[in-house]
Amino acid sequence: MKLQKLTFLLGCLLALLAAVPAAAQDAPPPLTYTVRPGDALPALAARFGTDTATVARLNSLQDPRRIYPGQRLIFPANSHPAYAWRPLAAGETLSSLARRAGMPWEDLARANTLLNPDTLLVGQSLYLPPLAPAQVTLAVSPEPRLLTALRQGLPYWRVLDLNPRPAYAGDLLTLPTDAPATPALPYPVTALNVSPQPVARGNTVILALTTAVTSSCEVIYLEGVAPCYARDAASWTALVAIPPLATPGRHTVTLQLQTDAGPVVLPVPLQVTRGRYDYERIDLPPSRQSLLDPQLSQNERVKIAQLRTLRTPERLWEYPFRRPIEASVTSYFGSRRSYGAGFTSYHDGTDFQGETGAPVLAPASGVVVLAEPLVVRGNAILIDHGWGLVSGYWHLSRIDVTVGQQVAPGDRIGALGNTGMSTGPHLHWELWVNGNAVSALQWVTNFAPELQQ
Repeated sequence: MKLQKLTFLLGCLLALLAAVPAAAQDAPPPLTYTVRPGDALPALAARFGTDTATVARLNSLQDPRRIYPGQRLIFPANSHPAYAWRPLAAGETLSSLARRAGMPWEDLARANTLLNPDTLLVGQSLYLPPLAPAQVTLAVSPEPRLLTALRQGLPYWRVLDLNPRPAYAGDLLTLPTDAPATPALPYPVTALNVSPQPVARGNTVILALTTAVTSSCEVIYLEGVAPCYARDAASWTALVAIPPLATPGRHTVTLQLQTDAGPVVLPVPLQVTRGRYDYERIDLPPSRQSLLDPQLSQNERVKIAQLRTLRTPERLWEYPFRRPIEASVTSYFGSRRSYGAGFTSYHDGTDFQGETGAPVLAPASGVVVLAEPLVVRGNAILIDHGWGLVSGYWHLSRIDVTVGQQVAPGDRIGALGNTGMSTGPHLHWELWVNGNAVSALQWVTNFAPELQQ
């Protein structure tokens, strides 16, 4: 019996010994690395996709904190075999390299033990994964990345990923290797400027284009169509209003031109962000609760809807707009609102706090198209500024203008009040672009220098 047991154990041992060479032959060999000055074991472990304890065990390190330049270390075979050292080329940054590698820049900095990623030098060696091919060229003008993408015939996102920094003349521009050698905008478009992206919901995007020949133009976006407005025979401006409830993400704005040779279509990518919106609960006094009845304001809504879509082809306004009153803002455009039954609406204007009777001024030139008491909006004024811009002023205590009157920036049009569906003295200022409500406060900033006359 003892002999049989001994024979059985010996057979098992021989089988195990026979299996070892086959397993070792199939397994990939471990990776080796020569320690360089400044290396630390935790960073090396992260670089090779493992942990400090594993590396210490593979290399029989008694103290993982003590490694020295020239020391050869073994790393698991399932680490990153595609990583390699290579010198930094002119124009490359850690961010652009990380984007080409499809990884966060923090991981790339950690793998190279970089305390300050902004101090990289040309020729400095970095430990890098495989990168998407790219070429570095010299930017001859400080054009926006979007215009670069259009000129190169490349997706905007690819150019932006490779060049996250703002452009300047003489900058080194990184482009994919498949960029054409002679890029150009489609004829007859000779120039195109777009206000900065990304743009938050509820804001306005400005597209200014120049054409080589006279043509007509319209802009198509978010299932809406609006005319381009002519600055002269060969220059056009398109105003794109992003609704406050638009879906964040990547959209396309399409410029469509009609020429003697036929239609020309120019798609322009647009990045829309969520923006920052507050949540507000509105508690109306009992005496004004009845104003929530939609039947009471039906005629009022129809009248406002007809006037806010005015698209006067002449531009009457100056840029930027002025504030209609110098007072603190109590409620911003786009805030989600609840009148006691959930947040089912949003604030389509900007509220300014003030005392009853405080003067309300015209923010830009225009023509008064409404000046009368309304049920919900109280004493109200609407001004047509031309080029699809219409502004509204609600809850006034007094109206100082008449329909058809022309106003200039700073002209008094009324006084702050507490009429209509209001919880206290304030001015509600509203602005529409091609019929869509937008943040009026954006228009008091110089967000689009191309609008300067």
